[in-house]
Parts: sequence; structure tokens; C-alpha cells
Amino acid sequence: MVEQVMDMILRSLPDKSALLDTIVDGTVGGGGHAAVLLQRLSPMGRMVCFDRDPEALKMARKQIGEDVRVTYIQESYSEIRKHLKQNSVDVILLDFGLSTDQLESERGFSYMRDYPLDMRFDPRLTSSAFDVVNEYSTAELRDVFFKYGEEPMSPRIATRIVEARKSVAIETTRQLAESIRGSVPERFYIKALSRIFQALRIEVNQELEHLEKGLAEGWEVLKAGGVFCVLTYHSLEDRRAKRFFAAKSKGCTCPPTLPICVCNKKPEAKILGASFRPTPKEIRLNPQARSARLRAALKIPVHGRES
Repeated sequence: MVEQVMDMILRSLPDKSALLDTIVDGTVGGGGHAAVLLQRLSPMGRMVCFDRDPEALKMARKQIGEDVRVTYIQESYSEIRKHLKQNSVDVILLDFGLSTDQLESERGFSYMRDYPLDMRFDPRLTSSAFDVVNEYSTAELRDVFFKYGEEPMSPRIATRIVEARKSVAIETTRQLAESIRGSVPERFYIKALSRIFQALRIEVNQELEHLEKGLAEGWEVLKAGGVFCVLTYHSLEDRRAKRFFAAKSKGCTCPPTLPICVCNKKPEAKILGASFRPTPKEIRLNPQARSARLRAALKIPVHGRES
């Protein structure tokens, strides 16, 4: 959704031809978005590209090329405040999708290929999907599958996995998929696999915790007049982004029974339209984008509070 992201950013800028001083791509992936955003960076500007996945950073370097204005950081975007000053960034983009390269890697993100159960974005993490599948209790697995996969048959799936691992450790994606078979009706099997693999990936990488922290820290370093764009791919991510921007755009929080405002809370954000979905053309070019949803907000200056 590169075109929609750029259109969103340009429409929000007072001067459509103005170049930007600081851009953050918090989930740089293969560098597709960053390469386009770089065209709007001023000659003396700075682009900071975060990614927990070292392989993604290698791909981004190859896509973007060597540019002294670009800094690559193998760290979560949730640590943005460590690397950027408050009110210093013009544009922040967070794209939470998995790349094709990640899905096809040997880290076991997809049930379509038989690879070891890993699912770590950052290989420095100590716990992998293997540890979750083989060490969590039935109740813990059930909670992970329901909370992060929204899988209605989580109890049955968790029970079946724990039974299967009693005879032999579940080490690969195929073993995991086969251990789930039979715990759900066959017509729901593929959907259940998708939800279970999503839930395990989120648990291993603590994705939603990073998302919530990253939204808060990103907002702190964003300039007044800056734009915050978020691309989500499932409801768990989208609900959090939507709630965050809604809270920032809300003014007075006083009870309606009070005759006057006493909280003096001012809106900090202007939501830039409703959420946006990929165009048919974008879906044809990248079928994985079909579930994507783009949300964006403009940070507005908050003047002195009323007395």
C-alpha cells in the first residue's frame, strides 16, 4: 500500500512539495516503503529504519542502497525513544505484515512448509515456538490460542497438542499441523492452522506489547504537524491502533453532567479519514495485502491549558 501511504502523508502536509527532515520506518522489512519515503527526505535529513529481523535489514540495505542519511537499527520500533528526541520526527510508518521472505524462511512462520518451529523475528530471543508448544501447559496454550488467534476451539486444540507431545517432542511445523488435525472439523482445519500459527508468532515475539509501547513512544517523538501511519493485518493489531488514535483525538473527558469542562484536556491528534483498504490492483500485485488496513493521524499542537 505504498501509494496510499504516500498519498496520506502528502495530503496532510501544509506544503505538498516540502521535503522532510526526519522519517522513521519502524518495521522496515524489505525496504519497499522506505525506498519511496526516502524520495521525500531532505538532503540533510535522516531516515531511521528499525527491524528486529537481521535478514530483513539486509534486504532493506539492498533495496535502499547505501545512503549516508539512512540509519539501520536491529531493534524493535518500541525502543524508538532511545534513538530519537521528543518532537523530532516528521513521519512514522509501522507496517506489521510479514514479508514473503519471512513466510518462506526456515524459521517456521508458515504451515505450508516443513521447517523447525522457531518463529523468532530476532534470533537473540531465548524462547521460540518450540518452547511454547512443548513447555506451556494445556491452560497456557488454550489462552494463547484464544487471546492471540481468536480460535473458538482453543481448548480442544491445546489438549490435542499436549497429548501429542507426550510421546515425542513437536519440533517442526508439519508435526504441529498434524497434531492439530482431528481436533477441529476438517472444513475448519486450514483456518484453525492460520490462527494457531498467528497466535504462536505473536506470543513468541510479544508483538502486541511492542505495538502498544511503540505507539506511545512513537507519539512522543513525533513533531506537531507530523504524521503517524500504521498498517495492520488482523483485528488484534487494528483495534489497538484504532483505540490509540481515537484516544489522542479526543478532547474533554468530563462527565456530561458537568456544566463546564474542568479537565482542560485538548485533542492531540486529527484522524486522517477512515481506515483505508488496499486497492484491487494492490491485491493483485500482493495477495498478502488483502487484509491490510491503513490508519493515520496528524499530531496537532496542544496550546496552553485553560485556567
